[in-house]
Amino acid sequence: MFLELIRGIFTLANAFIAVFIVVYAFLFLKKTRSHYERRPWDYLFMASIIYLTYTMAIMLLTLYNVQVILSLKLDELNVFFQFLYTGLILLAFISQTDLIFKNEIIVITRKLEPDAKTHLEEKIEKDFVVDEIKEKETEIQTIEEKEAKQLQEPQEKKAAMKKAKKKKAKRK
Repeated sequence: MFLELIRGIFTLANAFIAVFIVVYAFLFLKKTRSHYERRPWDYLFMASIIYLTYTMAIMLLTLYNVQVILSLKLDELNVFFQFLYTGLILLAFISQTDLIFKNEIIVITRKLEPDAKTHLEEKIEKDFVVDEIKEKETEIQTIEEKEAKQLQEPQEKKAAMKKAKKKKAKRK
């Protein structure tokens, strides 16, 4: 009896979590425009809908004391759907990580009017170009400093050698 109560509590908690994830992912997808970099959220939304549907079905079947469907026990189905849900969540995280590692910048924008969208894209491009220019200027300055140092070292060596020759000449 106690074990069934705990199982019921966890089933309700799973349903609540699945509802929350579905709503959260749906609101995110609704407010953003479809884009390649938004793909992990699509996976998360699909996985959550599948898991929510499964959780609700299990709750209803348990309510009516159904233990077997198509000669499969509910526990076996439970393992399958948990595997499917976990696999889709893992796919979402892997694809998000892949996007982060492959791209220098990831842009997911809200759904905007065409003018606002163009303005935002121009601002992002401008900021990106300004950052690149600053990096290049820093690289150039570093290279110039190294070159100046390399040019200065031979002159110092020549001056030191001249002094050494003069000292030798004075000694003789």
